[in-house]
Amino acid sequence: MKTNFYFFIASFLCLFLGMAGNPAEAQNCANPLGLTKNTEFVYQVTDKGKNRGTLNNKVLQQASDAKGHFITTFKSTRMGNNKRTENAEEFTIRCVGDTLYLDAMMLMREQALKAFEGKDFDYIRKDVAYPQNLQVGMTLPNGKLGVRVRSASATITQVSMTATDRKVIAQEKITTPAGTFDTYKISYQYVVHLDALGMPLRDVYQVEEHFSLEHGIVKVQFFTKRGKKAKGMELISKRSPVQALQN
Repeated sequence: MKTNFYFFIASFLCLFLGMAGNPAEAQNCANPLGLTKNTEFVYQVTDKGKNRGTLNNKVLQQASDAKGHFITTFKSTRMGNNKRTENAEEFTIRCVGDTLYLDAMMLMREQALKAFEGKDFDYIRKDVAYPQNLQVGMTLPNGKLGVRVRSASATITQVSMTATDRKVIAQEKITTPAGTFDTYKISYQYVVHLDALGMPLRDVYQVEEHFSLEHGIVKVQFFTKRGKKAKGMELISKRSPVQALQN
């Protein structure tokens, strides 16, 4: 079962969308995010403003699928403050024309399904779209992950995790340990619906995401209904294969 909640990623948690600066490359999806095989990018994970380890991500492969869509596959490893691996998952970035789609599995919130360990899961996915031509004031499509929890004989419950009301609200320059970036600020709501034996439950977070057209998600912060910081992450390192060899 997928358990990574920190991509939004993006934003859920998610996590890593963008286009290379060269328009020709962006159009044919040759270098989404400027990524090539073995590129590494690392995020500092926070919870309520406190450091909770890192997400270490490495591009495993890039290839076209049967539909001609260019797919980047990367491994995401969550490391705790004790440097021990807590979980590792594989996700994809799908490039179609001038739009990138972040794997909807990255919207998974492990707490929502923790009580159903050992059961079977069916997923309905709507990957999170990022067009190349971002502009302030633009409304972006929703992303959604639907989960049906079932036993051998019946459906037990259904859960949905949605990134909704996504809007580009500003252009901002921000600085992280990885450098200074020109970003678009995107706001959205992360909504979890859980039907527990006929009793509907709903949890909502307000999310602020800083997204670079050349580097993907640079920073993302979740806020509770009361405006307090919840989960968050920011880019602290990004190395191409050449840079990795030089160090």
